[in-house]
Amino acid sequence: MSRRTSLFDRVRIALSFLSPLSPSPRALATGALVGALVVLASIYVATQHTVLLDVNGIAFRHRTHQRSMQGVLQEMRVQLYPEDLLEAPSDEGLLRGEPIRIRVARQADLVHDGSVTRVRTLAFDVAGVISDTGVVIFPQDRLFLDNAPCTLGPRLPSLDVPTRARVPVVIDALRRPVRLAVRRAVVLSVQDGPIPVTFHTTARTVGEALFQRGLLVYLGDRVFPAFDTRITPGLRVLIRRSKPLILDVGGKSRMLRTRGKTVGELLSAEGVVLGPKDYVLPDPRTEIERDLRVSVVRVHDEYYLEEAAIPFSHRQEPNPEMELDERKIAQWGREGIRTRRIRVYYENGQQMYQTEEEEWLAREPLDQVFNYGTKIVERVLDTPEGPLTYWRKLRVLATSYNAPTAGKPLDHPAYAITRIGWRARKGIIAVDPRVIRLRQELYVPGYGKGIAADTGSAILWRHIDLCYDDDNLKLWYRWVDLYVLTPVPPAGQIRWIIPDSPRERR
Repeated sequence: MSRRTSLFDRVRIALSFLSPLSPSPRALATGALVGALVVLASIYVATQHTVLLDVNGIAFRHRTHQRSMQGVLQEMRVQLYPEDLLEAPSDEGLLRGEPIRIRVARQADLVHDGSVTRVRTLAFDVAGVISDTGVVIFPQDRLFLDNAPCTLGPRLPSLDVPTRARVPVVIDALRRPVRLAVRRAVVLSVQDGPIPVTFHTTARTVGEALFQRGLLVYLGDRVFPAFDTRITPGLRVLIRRSKPLILDVGGKSRMLRTRGKTVGELLSAEGVVLGPKDYVLPDPRTEIERDLRVSVVRVHDEYYLEEAAIPFSHRQEPNPEMELDERKIAQWGREGIRTRRIRVYYENGQQMYQTEEEEWLAREPLDQVFNYGTKIVERVLDTPEGPLTYWRKLRVLATSYNAPTAGKPLDHPAYAITRIGWRARKGIIAVDPRVIRLRQELYVPGYGKGIAADTGSAILWRHIDLCYDDDNLKLWYRWVDLYVLTPVPPAGQIRWIIPDSPRERR
């Protein structure tokens, strides 16, 4: 049988579980202390006020319990010098939020005349700093700000202040020194050739002073003392000017300056060496003048041999050992050589002219010799008309004609009359008398025997014309063998060499 639990019992059981969570007396004391500290801290914070501080235009906000300006600056560890400018509100104004304004004087070091003047200044520009130092600056003097040239006008360089920096850090940055330097001008006397020049300069060396003055010094000029000589009071500088000119060596021109007195001295100074045939314009003894043009002409000769062929001659010589109408080369011809030695004259690499120095016959020409046969051999030819003896056989072009085709009209006195006065008929053969003498008996295969009894204007050399009667003309135009029949004429009437004209096409 289960037991029923009353409401009171349930409450009592619940309280029994909570009994371990109830605070002990020590815990209660600790809590009370913490609470008191929180209350005090809240009261401390509630009684603070904000102070505004302006340092050279840089704003700061500071929470403090201090009620006076001195207390605030001491609390912020701000140390001021007599040269610094402080604008402080009253204590009541400080509590009302009026700012404390501080202008920190910047330190400036001025290097001048071998010494250093140090000041603390509130000036914003170079002129103000110079004024505060009391150092006199002349117009010709030169100022330098942090090693860079400057004038009196520029403002002092701004400072790089770290972001969110504390006030003492900012003030230390503002107190970093500004470095100024004065370079005093010195009177410098320069004798520029015949012209004296005097001017003030702040340059350190002679070369720098001449450059600043705009006195252009050329490579050929001489300066005494040297360019790197330091400027000192009373220094005198001498410039020996060179003369400008144009020097052309071998066709290559360049502009230069020289202090030499003559052209020869110029060439020696420039290291120009003349060859055995070179020459100079003008003469090396000529005195140097401004803008003079000096030309060194390089001269050389070249030689070459020129060969010209000498044609050889052709000679024909009889050979009794060779048969008639045979020909051969007994000696081949060879050209001769005529040699000339040519000199070519050059100036600056350009050919000016050439001349013939010498000429000689280097090789004699050698004639080409043809042998022609003069040996006459009689032979027998079998023909339809019987055996015929001939002493010469020629290859000729044969054509044909008769009296009507000979080119003369019927009423012409010489119509049908041949060269030797015979009437034109078959058996008459027109020939070139230079080849075959007239009245010479001939034989033509296909035509028969004939006599050389006529000539013609078109019948030249190896061309014959076969005559026919008026009623039996046969047209010829072909190459044939022509047999010259015995008897053999005297040697003086024989043409030993007959030209190949016309020429047979094979």
